[in-house]
Amino acid sequence: MDPYTDPDQQADTTIQAMITRLEERGQHPAFLGMIRDYAAFLSADQPLRVLDLGCGTGVVIRHLEQTLHSASILHGADVSQRLLETARQLAPNSRIRWDQVPPLGLPYDDASFDAITMHTLLSHVPDPAAILEEAARILKPGGDLIVFDGDHAGTTYGLPDYRWMRETDYKLSSAIATQPDICRQMPRHLQNAGYQLRQHQARIISECGHGDFWLSSVRGFARLIPALGILPEAEGLAWVSQMLQSHEDGTFFAAGTFYTFHAVRQSRRKDTAQ
Repeated sequence: MDPYTDPDQQADTTIQAMITRLEERGQHPAFLGMIRDYAAFLSADQPLRVLDLGCGTGVVIRHLEQTLHSASILHGADVSQRLLETARQLAPNSRIRWDQVPPLGLPYDDASFDAITMHTLLSHVPDPAAILEEAARILKPGGDLIVFDGDHAGTTYGLPDYRWMRETDYKLSSAIATQPDICRQMPRHLQNAGYQLRQHQARIISECGHGDFWLSSVRGFARLIPALGILPEAEGLAWVSQMLQSHEDGTFFAAGTFYTFHAVRQSRRKDTAQ
């Protein structure tokens, strides 16, 4: 059901809701702050060749264009032609190279990138381990990998009834994330794919009383719930209504955690032999 796995197969109303949500979230101060934090892991003192894999509408790679060395070569890659079309429209004068790519078998040479970013990508793919292996192939030994994602399995929206809350949280997270617990699996995935974890950051976004960041998620779900059939119509309307009402009367609660993993690609035997 995860619409982000194959956006081009979605109805126009669904993909427009996705595009709106990606851009709204990407401009929110809290989310933009997290992007700035991990972008600082990359050196701005020298030109880099950087790939933003799963770039969507280009939120992250547009930011990197502003912060990295002006001679850097920047690629924004995604499986979705429709999202890439939006990315080009949002940055018509950009020097970013927009690439439509298959899920696996990326069209790049071995050891050809200095850095790769994966911003909320791995939670939406069927085989995260394979994606990390492929990234290791095209990343230079010692190159930087930045994985940023949400712990969707732990995201919660407060409701007056516990059972309703837990069931709805599960349905919502399962609908928008193929791998809702991906962050909990990252240490072993990184190790198995040949990376060394350098640092890890966590950012909890919790809102109590009134919503802002998470209220925008509620509005996004208001569009996605009927489009994807996440909940029965009456149940979906009741959930959205409860969330909006709790914001108005000061009883809103929602919380979730986002994680950044900064790793480097280790030299392998074949690299050393060469």
